[in-house]
Amino acid sequence: MKKLNYTRKAYKEILDLVNKHKDICVYRVEDMEASAKNHLFGIELKEKYGLNFNPKDVKCLDCHRFNQYLFVGLWGKKHRRDISWSDNGKQPEDELLLQLSFSDGAYMFGDDYPTVLFNEFWEELKTFNPKYTDSTNGGLYFAMSNASKIFNEFASILEKYNELNKTDSRRRKIEKLNKELAELNNTQT
Repeated sequence: MKKLNYTRKAYKEILDLVNKHKDICVYRVEDMEASAKNHLFGIELKEKYGLNFNPKDVKCLDCHRFNQYLFVGLWGKKHRRDISWSDNGKQPEDELLLQLSFSDGAYMFGDDYPTVLFNEFWEELKTFNPKYTDSTNGGLYFAMSNASKIFNEFASILEKYNELNKTDSRRRKIEKLNKELAELNNTQT
């Protein structure tokens, strides 16, 4: 938390100075304050929760999308954000959570919808103990106290399954073509 405290102090000094001279500055103090808060939130995610990313990338205090699969946000009625179809029916109440979302399901690995591969991927991700699960919509939600391990390992897990898919997609294509060939051979007789 050393960097967070140091940066918080630096922003206070900067903003105090800009506010002191805001009548002659061309800078919008409100924009600077918002940017500072976003950066401080990013540093908190990195230092307090152990997420390995660039804290300067955060552009919003109540939600941040890292990539198409990873999202950190405030969840609960207060934030008008809930889990569509929680497996156990429970909903977060004013919680900061890391969400892994796979709304396309097995399509993420190919147009032939390789469910076996996707299910193996999904089950491995679940071993990281999400607090909430939405199997219907492909969502896993992790408490921040438990988020760093899956966050920091996700890219290598995804890469592993993308590599498995390269081999498996070839096998699936051969299987499909053999089936089509067999059907064509059966129609000729």
